[in-house]
Amino acid sequence: MLPTKSNTADKGCSPVSSNCVIWQGPDLSCINLCNGDAVSDVVYKLATQLCTIKASLDLSTLDLSCLVSFCASTNPAPTTKTLSAVLDFIIDKVCCLNTTIANLPNGGNTYTEPNLALPTCLQYNDPATGQTITQLVHNQYTLRLGNQFCTLKATVDGHTTTLATYNTRITALENAPSITLPTVTPNCILPSTPTAMNLVLDELEAQYCNLRSVLGSNAGLTAAVGQQCQNLASQNALSQPGFVSGLNGWVPTSGDALSGTVAGAIKNLWVVLCDMRSAIYDLKNTAGTTDCSAFILKFSAAANEARTQVTLFFSGSTVVPAGFANCNAQGSKVTIKDTSGHTYIGYVDLVAAQTDTDGVTFTVTGASLSASQNFTVTVEGCVSKNGNTCSKVATFDVPVPCPIITSVTATLE
Repeated sequence: MLPTKSNTADKGCSPVSSNCVIWQGPDLSCINLCNGDAVSDVVYKLATQLCTIKASLDLSTLDLSCLVSFCASTNPAPTTKTLSAVLDFIIDKVCCLNTTIANLPNGGNTYTEPNLALPTCLQYNDPATGQTITQLVHNQYTLRLGNQFCTLKATVDGHTTTLATYNTRITALENAPSITLPTVTPNCILPSTPTAMNLVLDELEAQYCNLRSVLGSNAGLTAAVGQQCQNLASQNALSQPGFVSGLNGWVPTSGDALSGTVAGAIKNLWVVLCDMRSAIYDLKNTAGTTDCSAFILKFSAAANEARTQVTLFFSGSTVVPAGFANCNAQGSKVTIKDTSGHTYIGYVDLVAAQTDTDGVTFTVTGASLSASQNFTVTVEGCVSKNGNTCSKVATFDVPVPCPIITSVTATLE
């Protein structure tokens, strides 16, 4: 249907609808226009593309402030931001920059690189002068920094490889099955049967600690060895002519396998003791002897039920020969000790005690002896005659008595 009105009708034109005019040109893929489309579609698509272009070329919001700050001779920026005006402004700025760069003086060899201070970790000693280098020119600074980085990187790479190896080994150890300790057959510290190694080691340590508590520490033993009399080796021997160092078996302070050892010190003690004994024996033969074989020291002991008193019986067992007396006014020393080490000290007149059938009683309440432990009684007997002394020691154990069991009769109704 043709339109009835047209703005060209009054100009002698025949009104024809644009929908009836066909585009017979080539296909235009850029605007999706095909041969055979109506002119209405062609105009619409062209108008759409034109609006899009117009919107994209709108320069009204374009910020040219950064271009204003340099090359002031080309300012100001265009007030009307058309494409042509903006491009002209940019071209002017580029030309101005080009002229400015072209007019810069030729640098040549007048530029000197700055010196940069080295941090402490990068400072080094100059091999030629031995002085510490604390600053370098820029290019040398950069080179040293690069070299140090490469060295550090090599170290870190090596550590990384090592840690990876350690991680593998640690993982293998963590995943390894549990270890079964081998058995050991002890010779003396435990029964001679195959025993787990850890048990043998525990027992060995326990016995070593006990032994050390008796013998003392290494420092204590060394100090004990050092207690030898000063210049003893150069002193005159007592039982023969010559010096102590000439006695058979004497261990010198150096040059011998036993020098400075506990074994060497004990050996020297015996050597000196034997020398003294020989001299004393000769002295006794010269001054006259006292026969101590007739002096007999024996006794028995018993405690009361509360174990607060201990009575010693010497009658019928101890013999003090006629003419002998106690070595001192107190008498012979009596030591009563429980198994915990608590000790009571007393004294006894052996001359009187040998005929006392009632025994000699000692009250031990003040010595903190344990009534539930065995008592060990030691008598250090000492009697003398004409200035000659006879000494003997005897011991007796007083065990804890067995408990008395009393029967009880009960009647059931």
